[in-house]
Amino acid sequence: MYGTISTTAVNFGEASVLSDLIVWAGSLLSVTKQWNSNDHLSLQFPIALRTEAIKDDQPEYASLQAILFGPFVLAGLSSGDWDAKTGSDVSDWITAVPSSHNSQLMTFTQESSGRTFVLSSSNGSLTMQERPAVDGTDTAVHATFRVHPQDAAMLHGTYGATLKDTSVQIEPFDMPGTVITNNLTLSAQKSAGSFFNIVPGLDGKPNSVSLELGTKPGCFLVSGADYSAGAKIQVSCKSSVQSIGGILEQAASFAQAAPLRQYHPVSFVAKGVKRNFLLEPFYSLRDEFYTVYFNLAA
Repeated sequence: MYGTISTTAVNFGEASVLSDLIVWAGSLLSVTKQWNSNDHLSLQFPIALRTEAIKDDQPEYASLQAILFGPFVLAGLSSGDWDAKTGSDVSDWITAVPSSHNSQLMTFTQESSGRTFVLSSSNGSLTMQERPAVDGTDTAVHATFRVHPQDAAMLHGTYGATLKDTSVQIEPFDMPGTVITNNLTLSAQKSAGSFFNIVPGLDGKPNSVSLELGTKPGCFLVSGADYSAGAKIQVSCKSSVQSIGGILEQAASFAQAAPLRQYHPVSFVAKGVKRNFLLEPFYSLRDEFYTVYFNLAA
């Protein structure tokens, strides 16, 4: 096994390129030069995205390929879907996740019966799940959302502790390009019905927020009272529901918490037939559901 290295030696602003050097594994690269104290040697190792066919010659697996970025095998967060939507070039269907997107991630929590629950999106449903005690779980993935504002000028800002009085789209962490709609469904189509107003929490607590439907002012996402894990999120409107003992206000109020998950520095989005995939290095995953092979003939 061997590789090709392009190296550049810089001397007083003039660059000389040692191109197409063939270096065998286990060997040493020798650069002969009269070195001065201000000289620099820069080694450039080209790293590119590529696909690699599965090592199985059965016809039914002919379209399955893995995605690699340099030495990293990339795994897609998925619990069954692996149909990718390819283009003429890898860059047509796989793009890098900007590091600034980490500042747009958050988790919404509530307290019920002395336990902490998190807003979760899984299999097309919004529910409340008990906050996981450990990292690297599917629950942490499903309880993390990319919350990005309608105002493009705020896209690269850091939100800090809370984000209020802002119209936002809420994107599940593992479903890039898909947002939650006011009908509590998931959609890749961005419309007026995919915006929520993050307003001060109806319970009046200083660090809480409520998620108001952009198309129905006065209507909010609510959980329930003294619920258990798996409780479904619903929509309730202040004008049509009489609150008893502040139950509605409590059910419609969430705390903005630090995200349970973040984008790995080497993260990509791959286009899919039904949904897009978030790609991360396989080694970084623990107990999440994933696929390392994709069907490129879908």
